Amino acid sequence: MKKTAARLAAVFVIGIIVGGVLVTLHLGGTVDRITLENESMGQQLELCGDELDHLKKSMGERDKEVVSSIEPHVILSEENMSALEKNAVVLALDRQVRQCLEPVKGQEVKKLNHLLVPEIIDGRVFDVEKDRYRLKVKLIVLGAGLAVYVEAEKEKPDRPVVRPESGAGLVVPVQGRVI
Repeated sequence: MKKTAARLAAVFVIGIIVGGVLVTLHLGGTVDRITLENESMGQQLELCGDELDHLKKSMGERDKEVVSSIEPHVILSEENMSALEKNAVVLALDRQVRQCLEPVKGQEVKKLNHLLVPEIIDGRVFDVEKDRYRLKVKLIVLGAGLAVYVEAEKEKPDRPVVRPESGAGLVVPVQGRVI
């Protein structure tokens, strides 16, 4: 009798452990997807707030068209990534492109140097999740909303990553020019 009760208790405990592992495996992907969506929505909320601030500032200047939002569209050329990894990389590159183009916000569209805008992003290399991605500008649509279409290509890991010390500048030669 004692052996039967011990066996039943052992089977019950093993069942609980196996069930817990299966539930964790099932819910893990859902938690990752929801976390990524939450990050994306938080970023959209922040951007909408910034755009609202810029639009409020430009209300007094109705005759002038001012760049009030930046909309990067990142296309990954990397094929062998999961959808979750691609979304995380695109979100990180999207954030970095917005940071690079932040000085363009609030400038008058007619006075903006149209040739300079693509040069801000074209050829830049960004580090995302231990990988390096080189951006190539495909199209820029300039107006109240600056739309930037870029292709991100993963670089081969043959070059070491050079990081500047705090306060030091970094000069990186890119395709014959220095950024």
